[in-house]
Amino acid sequence: MATWNDLPSDLLISISNRLDILSCIHFSAVCTAWSSTLRPRLPTFPRFRHDRPIPWILYGGTQKYPFIDITKFNFYDVSKDISYRITSPILLSSFYNTHWLGSNFGWLVFMDRKLQLHLISPLAGAQVLLPSIKLPHGYQGNLIDHWNTHRCYKKVIPCRVPYHGSDSNTGLFLLCLLWPQGLAVLKVGDQKWTCLDLKRMYTDAIIYQGKIYAMTTNSLQCWELKGSSFKVGKVIKIKNIMLNHLIKYIVETSGKLLMVCKKHLSNSGNAISVYEVDLDRRGQPVSPVKSLGDNAVFIGLGYSRIVSTVGLNGVQGDCIYYVCNNYNFDSGVYNLKKGTYEQFSFSYIMMDSAVWFWPCDVK
Repeated sequence: MATWNDLPSDLLISISNRLDILSCIHFSAVCTAWSSTLRPRLPTFPRFRHDRPIPWILYGGTQKYPFIDITKFNFYDVSKDISYRITSPILLSSFYNTHWLGSNFGWLVFMDRKLQLHLISPLAGAQVLLPSIKLPHGYQGNLIDHWNTHRCYKKVIPCRVPYHGSDSNTGLFLLCLLWPQGLAVLKVGDQKWTCLDLKRMYTDAIIYQGKIYAMTTNSLQCWELKGSSFKVGKVIKIKNIMLNHLIKYIVETSGKLLMVCKKHLSNSGNAISVYEVDLDRRGQPVSPVKSLGDNAVFIGLGYSRIVSTVGLNGVQGDCIYYVCNNYNFDSGVYNLKKGTYEQFSFSYIMMDSAVWFWPCDVK
């Protein structure tokens, strides 16, 4: 006699295509057979807006009790002002004392208590153990031994470059901002990281038009991707000294770059400003942006992104949404036109344990 486990996979997929994302997650949890069919395709789920994705806030990353089987991830949806507690195929408690470092394309990067980096897909259940970052020039120890600090990774930005291949991770690059200074890059699947720089302190990075751009206090450093190697490119100097003390984020939009500048704590005054970066302009390469129009910008750990809010409920245009763990935890919404702040109504986002989670593979 046939059972529910025996439903054809194409029928399961057809049903899931008619469900919203949370219903599909519950649907996949009915049995192992359904989970194995539906979980791997959640990051490409049709009901996600792949052209205009809205991230969730993943919070509560630190787990100090390894003897408790923890398989639930906590998410907060800023567009609907509700929280989700979603069961994952991944046993989170096996990585206790975790620190989220960045997210994009449905993937999440985190560090465990032994400073080991992991790449996981909480919805699909995939896991990748990332290689440790080693210092060059004959130094064989890990960064923790060299810097004598308990947290040697500031953030990790997952990016993609145009590449044709069959592997699901093909084209996925990780840009790791090291603490207190340095930048390393890894193509997922390679055996080692490449340290691009260990002398400067970086606040954000992005792959744009086949090049890596990384923001320092007063410059935009550049490396060209040449196959498996990297060539130092043109350095863009930011000559406005009034911006030097601000944390800077890089956002790509419509074939250009924006620089979002934020104070360490956003609680009063015009603490967030936006500039357009002209990579070819001599002299002062940045110019102020007074309005984002119907767009919203999301900044913080991981990938910084701009999204159109047209037709979206619960997300405000001309606003900057931030979840930042720089020195002090800070989260909320800043209206660029009005110069006003609004805190998230959600009160359980714990300090030093929240990150934007982009749940889908953006098209």
